[in-house]
Amino acid sequence: MPPEQLERMRLRAAYRLFQWFSLEDQRNFWQRAAGQYRRAGNQVNFIVAVFAFIAGLAAALAGLLATGWLVPGSFANNGACAELADSQGLVRSMQQLGLIEQAGGEDDALQEFGELLATSPIAQARVDGMEFITALNDMAGIDGDECSTVHSLTNLLMLVAVVAPAVGGAFTTLTGLYQWDRSANIYESALESLEVADSQSPLDDMDTLTYRAALRAYVENTLQVMSDESAQWGQSVRPPAQLEQFLSEEREKALRATRLGNAWDLGGDDDGGIGPLG
Repeated sequence: MPPEQLERMRLRAAYRLFQWFSLEDQRNFWQRAAGQYRRAGNQVNFIVAVFAFIAGLAAALAGLLATGWLVPGSFANNGACAELADSQGLVRSMQQLGLIEQAGGEDDALQEFGELLATSPIAQARVDGMEFITALNDMAGIDGDECSTVHSLTNLLMLVAVVAPAVGGAFTTLTGLYQWDRSANIYESALESLEVADSQSPLDDMDTLTYRAALRAYVENTLQVMSDESAQWGQSVRPPAQLEQFLSEEREKALRATRLGNAWDLGGDDDGGIGPLG
């Protein structure tokens, strides 16, 4: 077989080996890693968005319930729940002051108010207890269960509005810690650069000289892409130029010393003198 044909076969074998065990292996790893990091980043971003939406929705519903049912003059029940809360607070205050006794039921409470005589600070006159009975009857007409349900639901929504952003913030911290999006961008950028290097691969219809040059450019560009990708995770370890120069000079000195020692052994005379080195 002609030497040129053997050289061509050797170059083709080197190209196939480098392509499958270096370029394609690196490409598969980058594609798999980029897909995993991208999916992880999308999932975390979706979770953060969901918790942010839940927090906003809970805050909006809590504000709507408070405005519609719980505050004075609310549009849903004309402030009935607010009046009920104020009246219940008044009853508890009067019980603590001893003006009325703690009754076992609602009818007993009405009787206690019926027997109560109060003084109006404006008119300085006695106020009939029947006015209190009328006020209690009006208060009893309010649906207390509905107000209690609205109160409980509002408190629950306020709790969700506080907790949901904290949970979303925890996932945001994970995003900053693991940097899935940044990792995916690095691998995707490396894949694009690898496609450029792969486009310079040698073709079978090239002559041997051109094939060798194309193979060299293909290998060097591919290795450069891999080196650039590795440098994204930290500065590449490269010795300074001064250190390289120092090591080169020391190697030359050691080599000269070795040659001088060999010349001493080969050129020395019998009495230990130094003979001619030529």
